[in-house]
Formats: sequence, C-alpha cells, structure tokens
Amino acid sequence: MSKFKIYFLLLAIGFVFIALDMDIETVFQYPNEYANSDEVIGEFQYYNIASNYNARCTYKLIDANKNNEENSSNIQNSSGTTENSTVTQQGTKVIDKIYFKNIEIDIFNDSIGFLLIFIACLGLRKASRKFKGAATTSVFALILHCILFMLPFLTNGLALCNSAMVIGIAYLLCTITTTYLFTNGLLSMCKDVCCRDERKWCLIIWYVTCILQCLITFVFWLGSDFKPLHNLGIFCEAVLVLLIIIFWIVLHRTYDYLEASYHNASQHSSATT
Repeated sequence: MSKFKIYFLLLAIGFVFIALDMDIETVFQYPNEYANSDEVIGEFQYYNIASNYNARCTYKLIDANKNNEENSSNIQNSSGTTENSTVTQQGTKVIDKIYFKNIEIDIFNDSIGFLLIFIACLGLRKASRKFKGAATTSVFALILHCILFMLPFLTNGLALCNSAMVIGIAYLLCTITTTYLFTNGLLSMCKDVCCRDERKWCLIIWYVTCILQCLITFVFWLGSDFKPLHNLGIFCEAVLVLLIIIFWIVLHRTYDYLEASYHNASQHSSATT
C-alpha cells in the first residue's frame, strides 16, 4: 500500500470519527457532585452539563400566579418518573437540581479522529500548505477536546458551565476549520478540468456537513431536556455521516490525479533539497 493511500484512508477515517458519536456509560463517577448555582437558571446549567457530561436533573413546579417556589411540588427526574405527590395546582415546570451520572466515553473518540487527521496532514504537507494549517488546527482541536473532557475534574458549578460552553464553541470552530483546510488541500491537488464536477460536489457536500455540524451541536444542547429534539439530533448525525461517506466516494473518483499530484510534489521537494 502506497503512502498516499494510507494518508487518504487516515483522513477518511478521521473525518468519520469526529462526526460520529456513540457514547457508552462506564462504571466510573466524577470526583464531585455537581455544585448547583442560583446565579443563573437551571436550564442554562443543565443544557451545558448534560450535553457534555451525561448529567440528569430534577424538576419543580412554580405557581404561575404567585411565582413562589414554596408552592412547588411534583419533583421528577429527567427520565420522566414522578418522585413526589401529584400536583393539585397549575404551575410552570422548571429545572431544579442537576446531578452527574457515570462518566461516558465515545467509542468513536474525537481525539483518535484528530490524531489520524494530524498524521495524514503531516504526511501530505508537501502537496499543499493547507495541510500544514489543517495539522495545526487538528492539534488545537485535540487539546481542546482533552480539556473539555477534564473540566469536571478541575472545576465545578457555574465556572464549569461557562468554561464548557466557551471551549465547546472554540472546539467546534477548530473542527470546521480543520475539515475545511484539508478538503481544500485535497481539491487543490486535482485541478484538472476533468475533475471539475468532483470538486464542485465535494465543496457542496462539505458546506452541508459544516451546517449540519453546527445544527447538531445546537440541537443536542437544547435536546438535553427535550427528547424529540434529541432524536432529531441523532437523525441529523446519521445524515452527516452518510454525507461524509458520499464525500469520500466522490473524491475517490479523482484518486489517480491526487496520487500523481502527491508524487510530483514529493519529487519536487526532494529535488529542491
């Protein structure tokens, strides 16, 4: 198997890894219980914690007329099971307390995906400068992903929520930038007129995957407290993975041109050194 084919496969597998999430719950727990804060609403805290750290919550009903929490009752957990007596008054359901469940791990871990992309882009850097940029942003994404995972071991409460949100947004931007750079790097290697349609469709598919990645992040964030929205996120993720597979199938039609461009760039680099 040629070096270029290995790099091509690493990019394809890495792209799928960072798009696909399949979490499984472990037997390990976070070191501390989540420190609920009264400074912001429970929904803001829960959406950030649940979407990143497998949290659950309890609910309470606030009297719509008196707006008094002392009239609240019927606390239920996020799975929908009632824990206290039935409510006799009308009220507004809000999130009360948030708590961690066991730590989840992703079978298709993003860290592995970015590591594969980094290795591939490092090997392809002679073919285009864009691969150097993709290798750099993949390192940043890898670091941010590790920090995001470690946050509950380092901080808690509102600081954890704010940090997870900011780092999560930065991580999403790094993901989009990395895929954009190596996609453009690959397309710049097949500039022949006969590859025009493949370049066009690959760019269209990338733009759609970019929109889907942003949409999935937002949907899973809100879907923490709304099951139908969470199911929509799963469906969008399946569509995203399908589009990525189609992207590589279309790009593979230009494989001979890509490989020839890689070998020409390698020979030119060897000659100049």
